[in-house]
Amino acid sequence: MILVDTLLWARGPQRGPSKKARVLRGPDLVLLLTYFGLMGVVSWWVSSRHQNNSAEDFLLGHRDLPWWAVMLSILGSEISALTFVGVPASAYTGNWTYLQLVTGAILARIIVGRYFVKAFYQHRVTSIYEFLQLRFGPRTRTLAALVFLVTRILMSGVRLYAGAILAKVALGVSTPIAVMLIAGLGLLYTLSGGITAVIWIEVLQVAVMFLGSLVVLSVLGLPQLSAKTQILDWRSDPTLEFTFWSGLIGNAFACVAIFGTDYDMVQRMLTAKDSARSQLAVVVSGLANVPVSLLFLAIGTGLYNYYQLSPDPNLPSQAKDIFPFFIFTRLPMGVAGLVTAAVLSVVLSSFQSALNALAGSFVIDLYRPWAGRVEKSASDADGKDEVSLLKGAMLACTICLVATAIPCEQFSKILNVGLEVGTYFYGSLLAVFTVGLFTARGNDNSCVLAMVASIVSVLLLKATTHLAFPWFVCCGWLVGFVVAGSA
Repeated sequence: MILVDTLLWARGPQRGPSKKARVLRGPDLVLLLTYFGLMGVVSWWVSSRHQNNSAEDFLLGHRDLPWWAVMLSILGSEISALTFVGVPASAYTGNWTYLQLVTGAILARIIVGRYFVKAFYQHRVTSIYEFLQLRFGPRTRTLAALVFLVTRILMSGVRLYAGAILAKVALGVSTPIAVMLIAGLGLLYTLSGGITAVIWIEVLQVAVMFLGSLVVLSVLGLPQLSAKTQILDWRSDPTLEFTFWSGLIGNAFACVAIFGTDYDMVQRMLTAKDSARSQLAVVVSGLANVPVSLLFLAIGTGLYNYYQLSPDPNLPSQAKDIFPFFIFTRLPMGVAGLVTAAVLSVVLSSFQSALNALAGSFVIDLYRPWAGRVEKSASDADGKDEVSLLKGAMLACTICLVATAIPCEQFSKILNVGLEVGTYFYGSLLAVFTVGLFTARGNDNSCVLAMVASIVSVLLLKATTHLAFPWFVCCGWLVGFVVAGSA
């Protein structure tokens, strides 16, 4: 705790009177505004160098981005504010068994890179749901796109709220105002340059996130090995969320679905120059997720140790609020601003990428077929019209995300909610994609029925059993795969 005493010297004795969270001011605001200005410069630079004359340009960035930038973009979108707020909260109340999910995640990315990404590049798709139409028919594509839109709005809405937890304390505003401010800022940056701007801004955001997180850990110090740092749980109880088996098997299925069938994640993979570079980006991002998860788990345990030694009567009752409370009561001015910038970096990163993917799928998978513009050889005028439509769709999606985020205030375990909500639907998408990629079976009718059966079966499992959510995708996939492959 020597580091804590030293770095907090300017803010008074460590065990002095309890403190109440303060809003940002002075050096904190200057640093935060400088960061947002830098993001604006990056966005302007990208938009001035890359002309988006069609939906393909706007959504795929001319397919010329370096693999390492794509990798950092995947990492930034995956981390999200849910990781920044939810993982420390999980470690604060429990231990490090969350890290077991990483085992399945790495295996899943190898599978995604080897089979899914390669197929998407071979078919030169703009939206991955185009592959389903080529393989099965238009109804499968339409339903898959609708499932994606609903799932991504729910998941990204939870992540938007997670970022607002800190923003509302930093700015001294209510949760709805914090949610709307973040959403408005994210919309502004996303509109300017499409996916190219999103990826380069995410590179900056990931750098700031790492810097801010490392500063916090240097303040708290590395936790000692104890029951709070337990990682492995070998129990085979399927009602437990974080065990070795749920991580290796259940989360492997979930991550194949997330990185192989969720357009939000796959979109950035399609911006690399070729499938080999894209595969490299997705696999390396999985390896990089190990130290990232360890970093945030260490912060959560460090917070627990800190408040065991320095009890504070004003400490929030819910674990999700403790990290923001620490930032704005114990960190010196300037450092608090840096950490706030780090948190807003990850929430904006995941929000911008979700916004781009949601709008892209709406235009490519729903609007184009409805308007009769199925072929990519649309006229220049049509291409520019679609770019305008994409921007309008982003505004509509922003409203949906805000409407989803605000009610999330009622949930105490925000990490579990954010991870679980997608598992209700991902099995249905994974089923039709795996039937399409690995078998010669299935048709338009069987795949539509399979997706419906998969989602209904998972919702029934949720309502009637105590099965832990990491197994939902696996169960939903099994039902969907059997039904889709029956034709």
